[in-house]
Amino acid sequence: MKKTNVVPEEQPTRVRTWYGLPAEIVIGEDLWHRVSTGGLAYPHPGLVNQHLRQGLPRQERKRLTYWHELGHLETFPLTILHGLLIWRTWRERQDTPWYLRLIIGLLALMAGWEATAELYTMVRAGPDYARLYRHARPKLPMLPLFWAAMGGLASAGTLWMLSGRRERGV
Repeated sequence: MKKTNVVPEEQPTRVRTWYGLPAEIVIGEDLWHRVSTGGLAYPHPGLVNQHLRQGLPRQERKRLTYWHELGHLETFPLTILHGLLIWRTWRERQDTPWYLRLIIGLLALMAGWEATAELYTMVRAGPDYARLYRHARPKLPMLPLFWAAMGGLASAGTLWMLSGRRERGV
């Protein structure tokens, strides 16, 4: 009987971010992955990676997925700043129910984090990034769809949070 784990047992890659955060990244054979830091492990399916990397050779998919996960760690300080901006506007925006502000704020935050992690991946891969997607089979519009969706959600959600009517005690 085949033993199945959420994250296959593979050797973790130990990393240290530019700001000193130690972490481990494991990319599984089925593209499940796990990022661990500070005693916390976060196993998760690579939903963005699985759709974005369709048609790429397996090793290239794994390499880009690894850089994407590392990109989440490396861009975490930017995500914190983005989150603080959203939180500040969340508290001031009184013209919208709290649950709608929560949904829009979280969508903007997560989409922004996905976009910055993929931008990190593009920088790490260099010219290979465009070459891989030009030769991907089947030719799917995943890359333009990703950037339109993530850029649109991050930008529109953040701008919406910033542009609302603010009521300060009358």
